[in-house]
Amino acid sequence: MHMEHCKPVEDAVWLHEGQHVLMLSGRAAVVADVGPVVIRFDYLGKHVKADDFVVLPRHRIPEFVRI
Repeated sequence: MHMEHCKPVEDAVWLHEGQHVLMLSGRAAVVADVGPVVIRFDYLGKHVKADDFVVLPRHRIPEFVRI
């Protein structure tokens, strides 16, 4: 496999389901689902609705997520 195809997986390999993170927006979230192409983050807080989540491609994780 070519290294360009491995890089997105390598960038997000430190995330695991149930891990709490801080999003670029400043909101807290939990890693809900780690897929091969995308990762879903459910926002945390008092007034969170069922559809209050974000799905990001693995290669964009370093731009939007902080531990």
